[in-house]
Amino acid sequence: MVEKIKKLLKDKEKMRELIAYLVFGVLTTIVSWGTYYVWRQLFQMTSYPADSAAYTLIATSGQVISFVLSVLFAFVTNKKYVFKSERTAENGLWKEIALFFSARVMAWVLFDLLLFNVLLFFTKHISANADLILKLLMNVLVVIFNYVASKLIIFKK
Repeated sequence: MVEKIKKLLKDKEKMRELIAYLVFGVLTTIVSWGTYYVWRQLFQMTSYPADSAAYTLIATSGQVISFVLSVLFAFVTNKKYVFKSERTAENGLWKEIALFFSARVMAWVLFDLLLFNVLLFFTKHISANADLILKLLMNVLVVIFNYVASKLIIFKK
């Protein structure tokens, strides 16, 4: 294991890719959180009881809005700066876009909708801000899932 880590640290291109992925992952997370927070504030989510339909609707619709904007941002930055894909419309760009969005939709359904709402159901009585803690946890899980999908499937050289 130590040898693998040493080998990774010596590979400048892999390190550049990993650092770029983390930097743009943080920026994507900021886009996601920023849009979710604005949505949450705009509709005054915490003014509703945590077990109300309005609270859940605002939280879930905020997830949708933040997902769309952050995926658009992530595709552009991952394609151009992280994985340096040069695919064009003539040589597989549309397949790349389809795979990217499909993987993101899969991660979104698994983490941001299903797991988020299951955990929200069990934790919303603990704190009115349980959704924010869950949002952070979902971001960590999504980043890991998305890197693996991007590296091994979507932007595979």
